[in-house]
Amino acid sequence: MWFSTLSRLVFSTLAMIAMGSVLAAGLIMVIPSEAAEETTPDDYPGHLVLLPGERIVLGTVEEIAEGMLRVNIGELEPRFLSLKRAIEQGEWPIKKGDRVEIAVSAENFVVDYHPINAPGWHRLIKGRLAQPLIVGYGWAVIRTEGGKEEAFAVQSLARLKVAAMPIDVPALFLIGETNQILDATFGNEQDLQHHAQKWKRAVPTAPDRQLEGTLVKPPTIVVTIRGKDGKEQQYEVRPFVEERLAKVPQNGDVILLLDGENKVTDLTVPLGKRK
Repeated sequence: MWFSTLSRLVFSTLAMIAMGSVLAAGLIMVIPSEAAEETTPDDYPGHLVLLPGERIVLGTVEEIAEGMLRVNIGELEPRFLSLKRAIEQGEWPIKKGDRVEIAVSAENFVVDYHPINAPGWHRLIKGRLAQPLIVGYGWAVIRTEGGKEEAFAVQSLARLKVAAMPIDVPALFLIGETNQILDATFGNEQDLQHHAQKWKRAVPTAPDRQLEGTLVKPPTIVVTIRGKDGKEQQYEVRPFVEERLAKVPQNGDVILLLDGENKVTDLTVPLGKRK
């Protein structure tokens, strides 16, 4: 009798151990798969991503002509936006009087734009985890490059991934329009730049490029600029840029934005030279 009872107890114990092993194995299989999920732009259709240093300005479309949108942003100079970009992104038609949100770089160049009623902007923050995630992995404290500490809610799908990140290591955080961490990564500067471009999906077929130099001659149809290497080069100027470029004094420092056709499509003055 006692042997039969003992046998049943032993069998039950072994069964529970076996079941526990299966459950543990299941958990081991589930956790990494959730933590390894990687966010792509397709997870947030229609959203545009701001890189560190970029900002948003609001404007109103005043005129549509010659493949460009003339937008009043409340400053002395209007902004000119490519109509081709709106068509390619499926945001056409845009008409006179429409309100738009414009992403502007730290150098004051237009980076991207969309209608004001489109899905909002996500943004990227460079910083470090300041401490282990708070109870339930629901909140994370980020120390930005400027030394400021700020707490963000962590979206449920990103919690295990953020919780596994080391403390006080250079990282990049994708922040949604609701101010929640949607994704994060860490690594060296090259890795972070790679992930930033992947999230932004901002690799154009004919990328714009910047050229910094000194204005040699007042612009007419073309502008002559002396680059940092001392060589003089000429570039055709888009009509909508001529008036602004004419205000740059001769021998004045300027940064030109050249489009895929090597024509001047925007300009700004170096930060240290602005009045």
